[in-house]
Amino acid sequence: MPVRVPWNAFPDVIVHSSIHRLECLPTYNAAKGGDHKAASRIAHALVKTENIAAVDFVVPVIQVDRGRYNAIPVAFGAVLAKHIGAQLWLDVCQINKVDHTDAGGHGRLQSQPVFGGASPKGKCLICDDVVTYGATLANLRGFLLSTGAEVVAATAIGAAYGSTKLAPELNLIVNLQRRYGQQLENCTNTLGFRSECLTAREAHFLAGMRTVERVRNCFTQRAGSRNRARGIGV
Repeated sequence: MPVRVPWNAFPDVIVHSSIHRLECLPTYNAAKGGDHKAASRIAHALVKTENIAAVDFVVPVIQVDRGRYNAIPVAFGAVLAKHIGAQLWLDVCQINKVDHTDAGGHGRLQSQPVFGGASPKGKCLICDDVVTYGATLANLRGFLLSTGAEVVAATAIGAAYGSTKLAPELNLIVNLQRRYGQQLENCTNTLGFRSECLTAREAHFLAGMRTVERVRNCFTQRAGSRNRARGIGV
């Protein structure tokens, strides 16, 4: 199961460009398919480092699938690390397979990324190519914190509307808990964490469900999704 911890006023995701600009680059598909040189060209073209504070480590999202992975986050992290004088940390990676491409809120809630590996000891900046609902960054942060690292910020090349704020407002979570009661906790517990650890966009998605039954339906396929998202032998 994924690991998440309370947000404790975690800052907004630092965004460098846009999803549209990223996906329009001629090397985008090659980079998503594991081409390191293509990914490096993208990172050098889009990364802006003026708003990045000093950290000890930059930890990119590493997603391995059949021996290949999305090379953009690693190239992104490498450029960031070089510019801010940090160490690129590649010993943590996603250990299950999830398919979030074109997935909506239901699919993203049900298919949670899980991370494993050896965490660094120091201040970390986590990075991904794109943030949509925030689950990947939330779960990477949770794993790192639970294994002794300190995560001070997150960054992405592009972000979907409303996704830069990972930490939800307190009143949003309180309203969800009042509206859905214990059923909300029962549902989020199937994912491995409490409702206070939802991302802001996940919380807004659940708020839009309106009824307990519809919220419950968001999680009813969890077991099937878990079977489809089996480990990939990292």
